[in-house]
Amino acid sequence: MRNTLKKAVVVGASVLAFSGVAAGAAQAAPRQGADIPGKGPLQECTNWGNALQANGTIVGFACMEDEGGNSWELTPYYAN
Repeated sequence: MRNTLKKAVVVGASVLAFSGVAAGAAQAAPRQGADIPGKGPLQECTNWGNALQANGTIVGFACMEDEGGNSWELTPYYAN
């Protein structure tokens, strides 16, 4: 469980850093939305988050994988 948690934290922090949310936090903190569950590899979560961010639906996201590695949760971040 610790390895999975570490992996989720690293993936989430990396995604937020690359999305620019961390850089823009001083201006206005984004609003965290409800977690969106999904099944499959973690890459599917990342792909979905990138697609939502590319079309402007969200300003950032984080992905967390379950212990078994076959399901995940996407946490979206919205502009205020």
